[in-house]
Amino acid sequence: MKKILILLILLYGHLYALEQESTLKIYHQIFSALVHKPSIRVYTNDKEYKEIFVHSKRMVLTDDPATSDIVLITNRSSLFKLMRGQQWMQDKDEKPILFVTDYRLLKYSFDIVGAFYWKKGRSQLLFIKNRLDARHITLPAEYRNFMVDEL
Repeated sequence: MKKILILLILLYGHLYALEQESTLKIYHQIFSALVHKPSIRVYTNDKEYKEIFVHSKRMVLTDDPATSDIVLITNRSSLFKLMRGQQWMQDKDEKPILFVTDYRLLKYSFDIVGAFYWKKGRSQLLFIKNRLDARHITLPAEYRNFMVDEL
């Protein structure tokens, strides 16, 4: 019985590590398409994503959204908190790119350029073309199928 329990614990740990690795790889590809820099500064206040991004060699976590290239927003309260403190966005010449993990958040701000989320057990990627154009962001050709003109 102990051997089975230990095997299950090890299997769970291995599957969790694979999930983190694949999540990191997906976000690395998405963020690299949005920001053409060798090192991408990412801000998120989500503990789970921080644990994932800390293992990246190209994505560097920042504690301040004003110093980031991309702000990853995972829930409505985080978005509203950032929007209330938008002074940090108005003072900068180059605003960070806002990206969300819930497509319903796209309607709250024109500054959000896209979303990567799960729907019915499938991953979904969505970029809003007019918002990308407003920020002068050109995505690689492989992302064209994930663009919509507007919400």
